[in-house]
Amino acid sequence: MKFSGVAATLFASLAAQPVAAQPVISLHGSGTTNPSKCYWTIMDQMMIQAKLPTKMDYRAVGSSTGQAEFLGDGLTSDNMFGSGDIPFSQENYDTLAGSFYHLPVVLGAISFFHSAPTGGQPLNLTPCMIAKILKRDITDWNDSEIKQANPNLDMPSPAPITVAHRVKGSSSTASITKYLNQVCPEEWPESLVGKTIDWAEDTIGCEGSGGMSDCIKNKVGTIGYIDMGHGHAENLQEIELLNAAQKYINSKEASAKGGIMAAATNAALPASLDGSFANVNLLNQVSISQLSSVLQPLRKRWFGKCL
Repeated sequence: MKFSGVAATLFASLAAQPVAAQPVISLHGSGTTNPSKCYWTIMDQMMIQAKLPTKMDYRAVGSSTGQAEFLGDGLTSDNMFGSGDIPFSQENYDTLAGSFYHLPVVLGAISFFHSAPTGGQPLNLTPCMIAKILKRDITDWNDSEIKQANPNLDMPSPAPITVAHRVKGSSSTASITKYLNQVCPEEWPESLVGKTIDWAEDTIGCEGSGGMSDCIKNKVGTIGYIDMGHGHAENLQEIELLNAAQKYINSKEASAKGGIMAAATNAALPASLDGSFANVNLLNQVSISQLSSVLQPLRKRWFGKCL
């Protein structure tokens, strides 16, 4: 299609006019890997629908790294928001008190998954058994304690246990170690609670949720811990864990019975979004009327500076 001289002149004139550049609004964040795909989907939609040029990014680098980047040097921060499965310590909260908000967005569970040769049958374990396994006091799936809790299971012998754990500062490690200390302190002392702990030399380190999934899948007989969403998405077998109501149950069963929400109901949450979550406990909660457990539910929070 050809344009007339007038039209061509008009188009050329318009093209020659300078276009005022609009500043791009940039929002940077980082933190836990667990809800990262959800965040990326939300950000994509926000950037598409925003009326002003907007660039949002979220780096799934783990809760500890996200908190460190958000804290910065105490005066300036690398990030404008972050997400964590673990709360700020009271010390870090006091450093930023009054300048940020906690926004609870996701409630989920960190669970124990395995690749033991059970033939697809459920595997029952108590918290104290898991503590002994992770400490390497129990090293074979045919151990007498495990067989007592699983009388109908017939596994090959020997059936060595491999322990997989997260590396770097992992909120998942912080959650499961705090849980084990809370429910079985005689086997899991407070010295083994934290985002990073000293693991036995014959255990294997796995980076991120994807790395943990690979560790469990790639070696038969492995036990590890991961959020239930990733674990079930990878078709991993979940441990049937003895809960506070003395029932063997997995996270899907607990969720279907409303057990995960019981944690938030029973926990002493701050009265306002700028309050401290440092001492909130969501571990091993139980709804007696439903006989359901929470199985280490986690707070997924975005924390952003007040504008």
